[in-house]
Amino acid sequence: MADRGQDPVSPLPMTMDFNALQLPVAPGRHLQIAVYGNPSTERVVLFDPGSFGIYADGHQFCLELARRGWHAIAMTRAGMYGSDPLPEGQAPLPGFHVADMARALDALGIDRPIVLAGHSMAGVRVHLAAHLLEERIRGLILLDAVCPSLMDSFVWSGWVTWAKTLGSAGAFVASTALGPMVEELHPNGLKLEGRPREDKLASVSSEAHLMASAAEVAATERKSFADRIEPNLSLPSFFATATPVSQGTTKLVEAYQAAGTWVQRIKPKNVGHVSLLAPPVVSNLADGADAVWEAAS
Repeated sequence: MADRGQDPVSPLPMTMDFNALQLPVAPGRHLQIAVYGNPSTERVVLFDPGSFGIYADGHQFCLELARRGWHAIAMTRAGMYGSDPLPEGQAPLPGFHVADMARALDALGIDRPIVLAGHSMAGVRVHLAAHLLEERIRGLILLDAVCPSLMDSFVWSGWVTWAKTLGSAGAFVASTALGPMVEELHPNGLKLEGRPREDKLASVSSEAHLMASAAEVAATERKSFADRIEPNLSLPSFFATATPVSQGTTKLVEAYQAAGTWVQRIKPKNVGHVSLLAPPVVSNLADGADAVWEAAS
C-alpha cells in the first residue's frame, strides 16, 4: 500500500458513533483524531495509543464507551500516520505530546475534567500528563502500559534498540512482496473494519510512520529528558495488564493503596498486548473507566 502519511483525512458521517477528522491544534498543524458519542455528555475520555499506533488502536474501546454514554476521543500523535509532522526542530518528547493533548482538548472545546487512557508506551505520557495537566484530569486508565519504574531498567534500553530495529525492518518489509501479508495479519488482533482498518493498514505500510514511531520511542528514553517521571498517586487509576510491557504495575498499585487512593487492577486471561484492546475484553476496560469516574465523584 502506498505511503499516504500526511494526506488530509476527510470528515465522516456519525456512523456507529464514529467520526474521523483533521483537528487544527496550532497554526498550520493538524492532528488526526476520532471522536465517538455525544460531545456534550459529562463523561469524557481521551485515548493515547502506544508506540507505532494511531487512533485506530483505541477504536473498539472508544466505541464501547460511546455505547455507555461517554464522549471518547482517540488521538494520533504528531508525526504519526495521518497527523502533520512535528514542528521543525522539535523532538518527539513526551512533554510535547502531552501539550498536544491539551491543545486538542482546547480545540474541541473540552473544558471539563476528563479521564485519560493510554496503551503500551503511552503509559509514560499518561503519568507525565497526570502532573502537567492534573487540573484537567479526573482519573487514569493504563492499558498494558509502561510504568515509570521501567524507564530506569535494563529492559527499557533493550526496548529502544528493538523499536529502532522494528522501524527499519518494518519499513523494508512493507516495501516488498511481503507487504500484503503484513496488511492481512497486523490489524486482526484489533478486530477492525472499515475506515479504522484501512488507516491502520496504511500506517503499518508507511515507512515514514514506522521510522517516526521508532524515533519517538528513542526520544522517550530517560536520558533524552532531564526529569524522571513519577506517578501521580492522587488520581484514581485503573490498570489492565497482559504482558511484561507493564512490568512494575504490582508495586505501583501498592503505592496507590499506601497513599489511600482508589486503584483497581485486572489481568484478563489469554489476552495479548494488542488483543487487550479488542472485544470482548474492551467491555472489562469500559467497566474500569466507569469505576474510575465514580471513584472520582
